[in-house]
Amino acid sequence: MGYTDSPGMNVHLTTLGCPKNQVDSELMLGMLTEAGFPLATRPEDAECLIVNTCAFIDRARQESVDTILEAAQFKQHGRCRALIVTGCLTQRYGRDVMAAMPEVDGILGTSDLGRIVDLVRQARNRHDWATAAPPGYLYDARTPRLLASAVPYAYVKIAEGCDMGCTFCAIPQFRGRHRSRPLADVVAEVEALAARGLQEAILVSQDTLAYGRDIPGNGDIGDLLLALGDTAMPWIRAMYLHPAHVSDRLLATWSRARVVPYVDMPVQHGDDGVLRAMRRAVTAKRMKEIVAAFRSAIPGVTVRTTVLVGFPGESEAAFENLLEFLEATRFDRLGVFTYSPEEGTPSPSFGDQVPAEVATERAALVEESQDRIVWERQARLVGTVEEVLVDGPSADPAFAWEGRTAGQAPEIDGVVYLRDRDLVPGRFARVRIVECEGHELVGERA
Repeated sequence: MGYTDSPGMNVHLTTLGCPKNQVDSELMLGMLTEAGFPLATRPEDAECLIVNTCAFIDRARQESVDTILEAAQFKQHGRCRALIVTGCLTQRYGRDVMAAMPEVDGILGTSDLGRIVDLVRQARNRHDWATAAPPGYLYDARTPRLLASAVPYAYVKIAEGCDMGCTFCAIPQFRGRHRSRPLADVVAEVEALAARGLQEAILVSQDTLAYGRDIPGNGDIGDLLLALGDTAMPWIRAMYLHPAHVSDRLLATWSRARVVPYVDMPVQHGDDGVLRAMRRAVTAKRMKEIVAAFRSAIPGVTVRTTVLVGFPGESEAAFENLLEFLEATRFDRLGVFTYSPEEGTPSPSFGDQVPAEVATERAALVEESQDRIVWERQARLVGTVEEVLVDGPSADPAFAWEGRTAGQAPEIDGVVYLRDRDLVPGRFARVRIVECEGHELVGERA
């Protein structure tokens, strides 16, 4: 039997993967809440479990599979009557999920989130609403959204998909070509979030600097940032900036826009041969120039990047070029990943595949080098007074609260631990940095 009329069935949703997936989860929760489905805080209390999956790399896929199987246990030992899987894994491997996992009652990809309500109602009929659906969904400011966490920031997805065609990346296969939301619609969503009391809007997409190019007369990312500067949102932060799109015009606009002094620009590598093989459309020299230009145009800017080691053809000399590039550029924040071959991408067929253990060793060397740079930059903050957004209670019981400076994006850049108990979560505070603990800072009210 299906759940044709089951508004009382409660639902629990687990989110895996990136902030873009978190936005999708919050949209689904908003739709389900509007449709009358109560939410369960714990999975063991839910009658319907939803797992929103990630399929970016092999470790993410394995985590998704493990989480689905863990959720399936609640069908035998809990209240769960239906298990639904959504997200990138089902968009990419929908038929395989349905065939290999009889525990799953329904799947939905990333293509049409609005069907989640009907899927929950009819889950026991074993519906596959992912396999035949090409990527194409974009939400708008009117879509119901239930913010999943009691934090003063929210992610705003300004576009979906990517046209760049990096040889290691499968995202275009399951997220589709680049599609932008209209500028006025993004502004309306940010205004609504500010009216709800949020203090920071974090703009995300697969290729943020490509925003708007697909909509005639819409304006580009610079125009969007300028428009968002007129909203009531205190902090605007943009993530995932492809260096190949940076121009003098963009730099000039960025320096005028009311955005936090923070640039998240994944460079992926510092060797020109590897960059060509990755199809990144930019050279190491050009990326050094871009970072220098941002630092010149925006006083006190924090520059974050990610690099990928172990890509096919990454020789010892190429890896040394990467280390020299990172030493010369001295990024404020850095994340490092090891290459994994992705089905349907060109790079698995490339020659000179790098052994996994070599890639792991190289990642550790990058982290070791970057830790020294971060320590030097963090130590300079001791004694300064910073504006800190108080996110909420500290994860460390030695401190009352934790927050972030403008140079710290949530979940990836560390926090400021705060000693003062009378601070208010969701508000800003002037804080003196009194201690540096690696990637974390300790502060007291100034």
